[in-house]
Amino acid sequence: GVTRLSLGVQSFDDEILRTLGRPYAAADALRFCRSARQAGYDSLAVDLMIGVPGETQDSSRRTLQDLLDIGPDHVSLYFIENVEGLPFAEVLARRPVDEDAAVDGYERMRAGLEAAGLHQYEISNFARTGKECLHNLKYWRYEPFLGLGPSACSHAGGRRWCNTPSLEGWAEAVRRSGSAREEVVELTPAVAAREALVFGLRLVRGVDVAELEARTGVNVCSLYAREIDELASDGLLVQAGARLWIPADKLLVSNAILSRFI
Repeated sequence: GVTRLSLGVQSFDDEILRTLGRPYAAADALRFCRSARQAGYDSLAVDLMIGVPGETQDSSRRTLQDLLDIGPDHVSLYFIENVEGLPFAEVLARRPVDEDAAVDGYERMRAGLEAAGLHQYEISNFARTGKECLHNLKYWRYEPFLGLGPSACSHAGGRRWCNTPSLEGWAEAVRRSGSAREEVVELTPAVAAREALVFGLRLVRGVDVAELEARTGVNVCSLYAREIDELASDGLLVQAGARLWIPADKLLVSNAILSRFI
């Protein structure tokens, strides 16, 4: 019954893999991907990292070529970030990344993926038509989901909650009361509309504000009229009819855009 296999390859360049501390070579990753494709999975997804110390145009080109030779159905392309407190922070401190070069690498990779029929549908995600990740789309569309087990979070029925993080604490709470929920948050219509707007603007197609109002009872164009007008006048947001979206060439500054609604 399993139809999708998602592989965290990160790179098809040996030097980049060594920098990331990965215990395999590019040839191993290629062999595994090809074996997965031959095994007959309906969808093969590959995750890549960009902006890694030591990355060059040649290493990016090699990774893109090997990736396209495999013929994946879905690709996630992530910048390295938020490593504070992690061992990799020491690597970045010793070998800082040129952000402009990293952005150039991202743009080359995006153009190559688009040309190969893997269309961008979210800031970091590309897919062949009909192969978009339904799991992640639930989050970006702000649909209900249940998380099971320690630390898992859920969003349903106008509430959001997380489970006890430790395995022992989770097991004891389930034995004692049948539930390990903690940090339950009641979501008001305004909060739900704001969160749905922020998540939805990650999608290339953006947000249907009429549909969002039907779900939450809140018109975000009225609630955030000033923010939307200012962003639109700066070319950071487009409003057409009932739809709002971030222009494709501004997706990499989406955090600054989305922060205006938080």
